[in-house]
Amino acid sequence: MNEKDKVDQERINSTFEYGTRNFTEDDLEKVQEDSAIAEEKSKSLGDQFETFKVLWALLQDYRAGEYKAVPWKLIASIGFAVTYLVSPLDIIPDFIPIAGFVDDAAVFALVVSSFQSEIDAYKKWKKEQRKRP
Repeated sequence: MNEKDKVDQERINSTFEYGTRNFTEDDLEKVQEDSAIAEEKSKSLGDQFETFKVLWALLQDYRAGEYKAVPWKLIASIGFAVTYLVSPLDIIPDFIPIAGFVDDAAVFALVVSSFQSEIDAYKKWKKEQRKRP
């Protein structure tokens, strides 16, 4: 990793930590209001598109009260990641072709790496819910 990439990654990490720490219930409401934009922009996440779909479903199930077996920090992390995705003001602006969505994908990768076991538990729960009549 070159020096510029290291600096960008450090900025992404600190932005993620700050955003997650300051994410509120009101912010969660706002994220849901931006669902159409989030779903459209998520198509640009490349390898992280499937991750987005799982995390978005988790967020919706949490908000609906159907799945509460996760710490608030995970919900805040997902909410911040979606907020970051829909925001045009990123570390690497979205208007820059390809590179503009690299930081967005990196934020989703941070959520997964920080909460892999909780996300796996949610996937298992979701699969069991689909099997129910």
